[in-house]
Amino acid sequence: MKVISFVLKIISFLILIFIWIFTIVNFKKLPEIVPIHYNLDGIPDGFGSRGTIWFETGLTTVLFLFLMYVSKKPDFPLLNIPQNIKDNPILTEFVVSVLLLIIMLIFADINYESIQNALGKTNGLGSMMHYLLGLVFIFVVGLLIYSYKISKRQKLQG
Repeated sequence: MKVISFVLKIISFLILIFIWIFTIVNFKKLPEIVPIHYNLDGIPDGFGSRGTIWFETGLTTVLFLFLMYVSKKPDFPLLNIPQNIKDNPILTEFVVSVLLLIIMLIFADINYESIQNALGKTNGLGSMMHYLLGLVFIFVVGLLIYSYKISKRQKLQG
């Protein structure tokens, strides 16, 4: 499981690099006003200066670094996962690595879609965001089911 966690972190890092490169390559082409917020239908409903795209890119980097740190600290107070999963540091690292990948995918999609919207190539968020949010839901439900099974197994053993 440690190898899988490592691979997930590498993929997440590559996505972060893509976000930075894509932003750098497209920044000069952006108009002065870019979408920075979307409603539930995926339609832009908040706008800001084109410099705000750097805030989103920077925030993505901070989240990446934060989750890399948390993946090595199962007892981190802000890590809100079931205790029976936190009790296994290797499993905790895996769970956080999966979460990191999902978050990087979400932010990559937001970055890509925001730049495409600003350039007039698309209008609103595409269906990929719905799939990614569905993936978050499946991940959380799966985590809770797995935690329940661990609890049940522990009760049977002792």
